[in-house]
Amino acid sequence: MNISENTKSFIEEINDKTQKPLKNIYEVSVIIENTGNEKNIQLFKDLIFTAKYVKGLKSVLSNQIVNKDDFMERMFEEFNKNVQKFSVFLKDSVESSDEKIKIHFNRKYFELNHECLINTMELIEDLSLCKEFFNANPEYLDRLQEPGIRS
Repeated sequence: MNISENTKSFIEEINDKTQKPLKNIYEVSVIIENTGNEKNIQLFKDLIFTAKYVKGLKSVLSNQIVNKDDFMERMFEEFNKNVQKFSVFLKDSVESSDEKIKIHFNRKYFELNHECLINTMELIEDLSLCKEFFNANPEYLDRLQEPGIRS
């Protein structure tokens, strides 16, 4: 997939305005290319919202002492449910991609192994940064819907 100049410049702006640079630039670019139009913009919003939520849950769980109370069980259930929800949104975001990209995403994010879970959490971190960027700069979200993001 050729990444448009608009998407490349969009990624640069995100990197310039966030505290940490994106680690998975190619994957975030593919997601933006596939969802950066008015037809799929809600999918992008759902994906970055869920990423931000999962990151927050992970932070809460990381700071807790592991025990068997109801709160911890509910938090783990909520975390697992939303990681799965994120994966569904991610699959939907690459559904229209060519076969090579689908294979790349399948190998990197969707196989049931430890490495894919680590990769997914890194992508969640990146998309969470995107959500923070859009929260601070809402006018940029409108740019995703402009003609030419997929040019």
